[in-house]
Amino acid sequence: MKKTIYALFLLILCVGIFPCNFASAENDEIFEKNAFRIVRKSYLTGEISLSYIFPLNSELMEAESFSENEIQTFRFYLASYVNALAKSNSEKTLDGVLVSGCEYYTDVDGIGFSIMFENLEAQKKFFGVTDESSQSGQNQTSSGFFIKKTEIKTTFPISSSKSAGDLKMVCLMAVSSWCNNFDLSEEKKSVLSGSYENSIFIYDFATQVSGLKSEVMYEDENFYHNVFCKSLGEIESDPSITFWVTSVNKGVWYILAIVVVITGMIVAGGVLYLKKNKKKSQKINTNKNI
Repeated sequence: MKKTIYALFLLILCVGIFPCNFASAENDEIFEKNAFRIVRKSYLTGEISLSYIFPLNSELMEAESFSENEIQTFRFYLASYVNALAKSNSEKTLDGVLVSGCEYYTDVDGIGFSIMFENLEAQKKFFGVTDESSQSGQNQTSSGFFIKKTEIKTTFPISSSKSAGDLKMVCLMAVSSWCNNFDLSEEKKSVLSGSYENSIFIYDFATQVSGLKSEVMYEDENFYHNVFCKSLGEIESDPSITFWVTSVNKGVWYILAIVVVITGMIVAGGVLYLKKNKKKSQKINTNKNI
């Protein structure tokens, strides 16, 4: 009986430590280079970085027979516009907030900058977010019995065609200035401008602790990434995104363990009672035979 009790509580302990995880989905859009990206990284120290990355589309330009010099000069123009955006953000920095200069992101072939926050409070102050407004776009629901699943539905950070258009405009202005100053053909201008009309928008929400889930996920050496990819049409039709976490419903498992233990005790008691009566009957029959 003691072994049964120990086994049940060991099972509960193991389930609590190693909760069931939903399988992550694979999606090639994660690595799409013709994409405007917002990458949010949350560190164990409490620090947060928010990166805005604009697609350079150098591979497309190579495929369309742009010269290496043309690609490099466009990179300079795009960097100039992105750097201007970074400076406009640095002008409103507060204590605990730092804005980086313009950078080239090799892995996604993009130009961008990052805003570093000392903690979540610094991020809220920078964007003028109150606790009430930060919760206004969230909808939380729970389901499941033995394993509880809590879904958190919130808003994609690029939540409207206007905000998407504002990001595209940075690249389109760079294309226009570059083409005008170097007297490039309308055909080349149309090719590059048209590529941005087909861009997608990616929100990469990265943390250093596992547990937060989404439909599209991947893991690298330092972070667990939850990724949301949307086209302009998808943003206009449904700008929401959904995270979820799973946890063991310990109360149910404890009750189940108690029920099983009590049932086991009753069954064992009944067996012992029957055995005792059987032995008693056999002893009486033996005395009668004597």
